[in-house]
Amino acid sequence: MKRFAAMAIAALLAGCCLWRKSPYDYMESWLIREDAVRQFGVAADIIYVQGALYTNVTSLSEMTSYALDEVGRGRFKGVARVFSPLVANAEDVENAVEWYCDLRHGRRPFVFIGEGEGGALLRAYEEENSESLKDKGLLMSFYSESSHEGFVSDGMVRMVREAVVRWRYREQWGREPPGGEPAR
Repeated sequence: MKRFAAMAIAALLAGCCLWRKSPYDYMESWLIREDAVRQFGVAADIIYVQGALYTNVTSLSEMTSYALDEVGRGRFKGVARVFSPLVANAEDVENAVEWYCDLRHGRRPFVFIGEGEGGALLRAYEEENSESLKDKGLLMSFYSESSHEGFVSDGMVRMVREAVVRWRYREQWGREPPGGEPAR
């Protein structure tokens, strides 16, 4: 009897999980998804949406290469994990951000970076949900109207690092760092 009850509960849970699957549960829906980075090794996350919207599979390698050049390949190493979803429309942006907030966020601060068309969709999502995103830990956002090589600069990485340090100080001590300067 106990075995039957356990099997019934397992089947119910499996059915529930199958029902709630998101395309973003699968690695194929991401250009970069740094789940494997040790969460305690970095203090924040980056949600990056590039200017090129996903249209077909032939553009995938070019999009991946661009995302890796902008925010991947260790650019935010020691600062943040990077999540860069494949998006084709506003619904994809919403689904990707909600997937991240529900399953990977874990009360960590996060930053939005968006370029071109994809960035415009991310900005619209942020404007529509600004209060709830701030409550969840959105620290800052960077947007560019066009998509061009080198949008993500070393200065941007430094700004993210300093904002994360200030956030950690506030979380630990309940006040701003002394002197208005980021704690180091």
